[in-house]
Amino acid sequence: MPASPPPEEPTIALLRNDIYVVLAAAQTMGFVERVGNVYVALEGPDLARACEVGQSLSWDEAVAMVRRSFSG
Repeated sequence: MPASPPPEEPTIALLRNDIYVVLAAAQTMGFVERVGNVYVALEGPDLARACEVGQSLSWDEAVAMVRRSFSG
């Protein structure tokens, strides 16, 4: 079975101070919120319904957590 192609890099935009939205081509994957030195990864279609999927000291890892949760 051939390997599936890697997912496209998401678009990331500043939603408001310290909260970023992680966007797929046609939908919202989730959000990353900076709280002090920690990045909180949230998966969901909007901020009110998003669920925490992890925390990291790394921005890249927090975005990766959102992507894994969204596609998994």
